[in-house]
Amino acid sequence: MSSVSSIGYRAVELRVHEDGVHLSPWLKPSQAGEIKKMAEDYGLGICCLASYAKLGYPGERGDVEVRKAVAIARIADRIEAPLFRIKVAGYNPELGYEGVRELFRRQLSQLLNALRGEGIEAVPVVEQHGGGDMAHSTCMLKDLLRGFEPEAVGVIFDPGNSVREGWLPLPLQIDVVREYVKHVHVKNYEWDPSELGAVRPSPLDRGIVDWGRVIEVLGSWGYRGCFSLEDFRPLPPIDKAREALEFFRRHGVE
Repeated sequence: MSSVSSIGYRAVELRVHEDGVHLSPWLKPSQAGEIKKMAEDYGLGICCLASYAKLGYPGERGDVEVRKAVAIARIADRIEAPLFRIKVAGYNPELGYEGVRELFRRQLSQLLNALRGEGIEAVPVVEQHGGGDMAHSTCMLKDLLRGFEPEAVGVIFDPGNSVREGWLPLPLQIDVVREYVKHVHVKNYEWDPSELGAVRPSPLDRGIVDWGRVIEVLGSWGYRGCFSLEDFRPLPPIDKAREALEFFRRHGVE
């Protein structure tokens, strides 16, 4: 935290995972307080908790994931993080798209009811992500969330993920989910010359995603949330952080 604070970042996104390395979803209140104080000591806010709780599973697995999401929401509230990430279960041919979608929406309703019942203000946000998630495109996210109030649930816009799956023109991607976008993940890829159709991580100003255009369109829609850096190039993290900060400042984002 001290490194990113010293170069000018104002907030951090923290990962929540049961891997023993990151924050536990079952963090005790006293531990959450320690995390909050550490961030404050460095002059940083905590903009989002990036959890791996997934909604859309049947049976006991689904119940467990809802309970986990509620526990993470409690942590977010304690450390004053306005957002916490939830994910979507992967496509299951036995359930079909509609089956997974129905389970996701039912469990999201359960989660939102629990948050209202406990007076939790942190908002769940669903990431634009494929692979093990059934959220490959912004159109799929809109279908999953249609009818839910944007004040109660949001989207993590991640056009870098769409380079590899669910590609749509960038202005269209943003337009589809614009009322739900509350957080943005930032990374870029370029075509890999060593493997046909493959991509590799790239600098923000040289990849497939036109980040200048993304910033422009988001600004025109009134986006005021955070841009959270995810850069998978094999470079020292502080170098990537400085480079991204300089890029966004050139485009008028502080």
